[in-house]
Amino acid sequence: MWLMLMVIYAAPADAVDWDGPWSVGMTQVPDRHYASEAECRNDAIQIIGRLHQSMLAPARFRCVEVDATLPKGAAR
Repeated sequence: MWLMLMVIYAAPADAVDWDGPWSVGMTQVPDRHYASEAECRNDAIQIIGRLHQSMLAPARFRCVEVDATLPKGAAR
């Protein structure tokens, strides 16, 4: 199972045509699980594309693989 972590960077409130440096403005982990890294990456690219239609802040993402299930007796 794959999860997406998205980070959107922010400019100062009074910035116009800001070229950086950028600070972390917001992090988001969408409430969706992906079956593959490719599916996660494609969704992240589409989300960033929609974001850039209204705001040109830099955004970065990571697709992280996690175990979908754990065996009986797994450490807690």
